[in-house]
Amino acid sequence: MIRGLGRIRNLPVRRLARCVSTETATSATKHLVPIQTQLRGEAILNNPRLNKGAAFTREERAIFGLEGFLPYDVHTIEQQVQRVLSQIDKQNTPLLKHAFLASLRDQNQVLFFRVMQAHLKDFLGILYTPTAGEAIQMYSRLFRRAAGCFVSFPNADGMRAQLEAHVEALDNKPDVNDAAPGPIDLVVVTDSESILGIGDQGVGGITISTSKAALYTLGAGLNPNRMLPVVLDVGTDRYELFSDDLYMGWKHTRVRGEPYNRFVDKFIKNCSELFPGALIHFEDFGPNNAYRLLDKYREKVPVFNDDIQGTGAVALAALISAGQITKTKLSEQRIVLYGCGSAGLGIVNQIRDGMILADGVSKAHANRQFWCVDRNGLLVQSMGQNLRPGQLEYARPDHEVYDWPHEVEEQEALRLIDVIRAVKPTVLIGTSTHARGFNEQIVREMAKYVDRPIIFPLSNPTSLCELDPLDGMHWTDFRALIATGSPFPPVMMPDGRMLKTAEANNALCFPALGLGTIISRSRTMSPGMIMAGVHALAQLSPVHDSPDAPGSLLPDLTDVRRVSVKVAAAVLQKAIEEGHARKEFDFKSEADVEEYIKTRMWDPVYRPIEPADEEVSRVGW
Repeated sequence: MIRGLGRIRNLPVRRLARCVSTETATSATKHLVPIQTQLRGEAILNNPRLNKGAAFTREERAIFGLEGFLPYDVHTIEQQVQRVLSQIDKQNTPLLKHAFLASLRDQNQVLFFRVMQAHLKDFLGILYTPTAGEAIQMYSRLFRRAAGCFVSFPNADGMRAQLEAHVEALDNKPDVNDAAPGPIDLVVVTDSESILGIGDQGVGGITISTSKAALYTLGAGLNPNRMLPVVLDVGTDRYELFSDDLYMGWKHTRVRGEPYNRFVDKFIKNCSELFPGALIHFEDFGPNNAYRLLDKYREKVPVFNDDIQGTGAVALAALISAGQITKTKLSEQRIVLYGCGSAGLGIVNQIRDGMILADGVSKAHANRQFWCVDRNGLLVQSMGQNLRPGQLEYARPDHEVYDWPHEVEEQEALRLIDVIRAVKPTVLIGTSTHARGFNEQIVREMAKYVDRPIIFPLSNPTSLCELDPLDGMHWTDFRALIATGSPFPPVMMPDGRMLKTAEANNALCFPALGLGTIISRSRTMSPGMIMAGVHALAQLSPVHDSPDAPGSLLPDLTDVRRVSVKVAAAVLQKAIEEGHARKEFDFKSEADVEEYIKTRMWDPVYRPIEPADEEVSRVGW
């Protein structure tokens, strides 16, 4: 127990501020730093950042005039969680559960995150994919209360004022969790063109921004009151949306070309000026814009694209863990990718960068380790302008493959089975959304040539996953090393032990990459910083505990907070080493780095509330 902590707990609220301040708080005492507010009575109960419901203490009820607004009994947050769980159980469909959780977030922020954090694996699919996809499609018909910032193309001239208004509404003042120098640490923005595999969803994409922002808090403790979810409403090409009388977005076909570029430029410029040091997270942009925008801004402001970099980072960590078992270098792998959209290309780009950074090979050498198969077959150079941005550098020379045998002779394109036979890959990655696309023939063919086939069927949701791990293990005589993009039950090994299949969930990585970047106030999220986080994640794999026993290639999602501390520490240290950090640090040890990070992680805990006055100037979150 921390010296004096028992005495602190017994002090009145007004005296707590003099014992624990924003300047002296540690990871153990940060929850005792009071939040100050000028609100009283019903106004506090209507503020999700301050509302504790039945958990307000007797003293807080007296000070803020809450008696009469609440039932008499004081409840703990654990009692509140049980009440919430019983209410969720009464919701008959995932969509109703999603709506309930969204409503809870609007009423009591701490309780929402406490419930989600304690039952993350149970409710992640409700908050995010796949249920969020259904909620997004129904957004305009289910709308009750706005959440996030709506930046619409017709109102571009008022963009700066709109962003400023949201910051004023947050009323952010210095607090123990501060990271960036401005009022916002993170902006999560989408233009809704390529949402969760369901495509263009117009203004409904705001739901993906709010859900993704919540994952930053759940995964790595980013302060939810210092994040801004945004949708760039540039119209929609989905006819059923803008022809619907209830559709709430701008009823216009999607803006493209230079007008679109100027609009995004203006948004990035305003964000960088209003929120200096904030990380800008691009989410679910269309393939033609995703890579282009990331490349355009990555040297100017801290930007990140989870579909490209986050998916690639967690897949690379799983591959590094698998390489520990097979005792092979990254640059020695022969990798076949099935599905060449943003996620697939993001993965191969990240693995390629890993080869370059870890093994010192050239980019040209690394590119030759990949064979990419899309809906039109193996990517070859003669496809020319039919190749999407980012695909050309992985297209194989036609002369290299002209004499490869075809499973179906009348087909000109080389299909997945043809590539497997010719390449004899060590690694097979699926981002195709082709349900059970890795069939028995393909898996058995791969296993003929490789002692420990590495197979990553990463498509979401479970129904679209390329391979059931149980099938994959049976078809390879239990030799495969598998990581999936969706949760699957454990597989019983021949000796009776249960093997937990690694879930390559982005939430294991991207929140911590963001946390390390934000805390360091880095000018950029560099490839070296991402790679440092990847290696830290790979080192936390259970296979390191017992290399000869069945073990998952990645840590379990329920352990994400501990994982995030380690990953964020690696990212922070790399930012300092590379000279990207805009803040000076004086760490004496690894423990110092981790303690610093823990102190700045927001936790779903009720902090004391005290009235704001002139004597003490700290205000709220």
